[in-house]
Amino acid sequence: MARRFTPVRILIGTAVLCALIAALTVFVALAQPWMGLRLSAEPETGAEARAVMIRAIAPDGPASQVLPPSLVGAPLVALSGMPLVAFDMVEEPDVAEDFVAMRMFLDRQQKLNTLIRAPQVILETGGDDAARFTVVPRSSRPITSLPPVFWVQILSGMVSAMIGVWVLSLRRGQLPARLLAIAGGGVMLSAFAAALYSTRELALPGALFRWLGALNHAGALMFGVAMLSLLLVYPVRLVSMRLLWGLTVFFAGGWVVETARALPLGPAELFHLPAVLLMLAIVLAGIAQFVKTAGDPAARAAVRWFALSVGAGAGGFVLFILVPPLFSAEPVLSQGYAFALFALLFMGVAAGVARYQLFDLDRVTFRLVFYFGAVALLVMIDAVLIYVVSLSRPAAFALSLAAIAWIYLPLRERLAVWLTPKSRVPRDAIFNRIVDVALAPHELRQGKWQQVLRDCFEPLEIAIDTGSEQSHPRLVNEGVSLIIPGVSELDPLRLSYARTGRALFNLEDQRFATEIHTMLAHAISSRNAYSSGMQDERIRIARDLHDNLGAQLLSALHSKTDQRKDTLIRDTIADMRDIVKNAARGGLSIGDLLADLRLETSERLEFANIRLTWDTTCDDEAAFVASGAAHGFRSVLRELVSNALRHSKGRSLDVRLTYRNGTLRFTVRDDGVGLPAEAPDQGHGLANINARILALGGHIAFEDAAPGLKASGQLELLGEI
Repeated sequence: MARRFTPVRILIGTAVLCALIAALTVFVALAQPWMGLRLSAEPETGAEARAVMIRAIAPDGPASQVLPPSLVGAPLVALSGMPLVAFDMVEEPDVAEDFVAMRMFLDRQQKLNTLIRAPQVILETGGDDAARFTVVPRSSRPITSLPPVFWVQILSGMVSAMIGVWVLSLRRGQLPARLLAIAGGGVMLSAFAAALYSTRELALPGALFRWLGALNHAGALMFGVAMLSLLLVYPVRLVSMRLLWGLTVFFAGGWVVETARALPLGPAELFHLPAVLLMLAIVLAGIAQFVKTAGDPAARAAVRWFALSVGAGAGGFVLFILVPPLFSAEPVLSQGYAFALFALLFMGVAAGVARYQLFDLDRVTFRLVFYFGAVALLVMIDAVLIYVVSLSRPAAFALSLAAIAWIYLPLRERLAVWLTPKSRVPRDAIFNRIVDVALAPHELRQGKWQQVLRDCFEPLEIAIDTGSEQSHPRLVNEGVSLIIPGVSELDPLRLSYARTGRALFNLEDQRFATEIHTMLAHAISSRNAYSSGMQDERIRIARDLHDNLGAQLLSALHSKTDQRKDTLIRDTIADMRDIVKNAARGGLSIGDLLADLRLETSERLEFANIRLTWDTTCDDEAAFVASGAAHGFRSVLRELVSNALRHSKGRSLDVRLTYRNGTLRFTVRDDGVGLPAEAPDQGHGLANINARILALGGHIAFEDAAPGLKASGQLELLGEI
């Protein structure tokens, strides 16, 4: 069953259901008769409304055929002989003083709706242009006649319901998710009902209006009870399920009493007052949760999120829409647009319940607080300019926007800089600190790394995380802890309670930790590579000193002839020069190798009065060659030259070298006596030369050049430097 109802299928089913209910709402709205007028009970000057005013005449509406455009702004005093009053166009009839006034309003709505449905209606205008006009209403209104506020309410209801079901699909079986889904359904029920009667042209059937009002109240109470219950059980359960059921029964009974008009009280006492009391109870529940979660930063963060979301959304609706009628005042904000608060803030509540984006609590909370501060300030300034200064609505709105742009936004930016927590370590100093950790001695490295983390995040606790296997920093326990993986020999660490316990770790902390962790890993890897290379170089130098210089010096020491001793000492000096050059340059290029070989060979032949012909071809003189191969070829060439000096009895030596794509081809030829007739491959130490070149992965061939001896071969010089 669980597999059948996957989150995607649940969301698709909910979307289809919401779309069907929205389509039904639109169908009912379009099924009403239409005269092509936009009416209002508020004059543009902001003075007390005493009549219904004509605000606009639809160009394609029936009224445009008979009413001149000059009547826009004129009062409409009667319809088919029935006088009109300002309360006929009230957006929300709950502002009526009592149920007697409410019944009178509904009776008038029924009569006006009956008149509009007649084949013809007579419109009577007042003022200087008082006149009568006969209009033929259409049986239904076009969809283009539905005002923007209608669609705002439809969209707000659908978004709230969809978010509630989305969280429920992810958190099935959890009471907070169920309560959130119920609250979303309540918003949709209330918004859809209000969208129908608050955007009517003039009147709806009385019975339809009454039931739409009852559904609006039911949805509002459903939202309030569900939100109160949510704060009573999440993040910490404060009450039992019995009390939650008691709240539900109590407010459901209140709705039945109000709908049945069973008590001699008005809408203010039976609906507005319970809604305000629910809001106060939500505030008290939030305070209780805040106290209860004192030792749990994650739960405390959820409480703050709820306080922001519910307070700004439901609190704003109650403050602007429901509180003013308790004091016989008009709502500050249009009820239709106020429903957008539920849609916007529902996403915040959903994130708190599902624990999504809770890690970004501080930053998101800060931004939302100031955004809603801007909205509240805009509404307050606009209301003061309209109702106190008596400015027109366009002028008041323009001045309100100017005040927000010139005063509020600069103040918000300064306050944001002041309130945003900053790391104790400047970003430009992080690199130096990381390099210090990488280059520190082994016994000090762990302590220095922990100090960097302590300065960057100010955790209350840093402990070794023995069970950590991940390769990147990650948040755990909803931001209570931040896991830092180990690097090389450094242990993985668990940082707990960021900023000395004042906040949770967030996604920005995780990104910053990943940045410095990657930086440290690269620094330590570079240090290890440098140390390894340095150690390899030391081993190579020691091996060369032992294998070559030591053996040659020992041979020179035991040499019986001065010529042999001089030759060995000269070879030893050349090898020592090669070792020093390689150590200083960190490697040898093919160009340098061939130049060194030419210098060494020419010095040896010059001492024996033998002429040298040297010819090289190289496609890339800057290419580095493997040190082992370079040293091996040096020994081979040196042995070939030594063989020519000792046995050839010639007067010249021709050396030709060609290097292409890492392969060296060589030919060494003298003009001496050539190969001996017996065992040519074994004479003159040629077998040792052949064994040496084979050990290096190359090959060599000897042939009698008549006169002289010719040696040809090739060798790969690329490889590890």
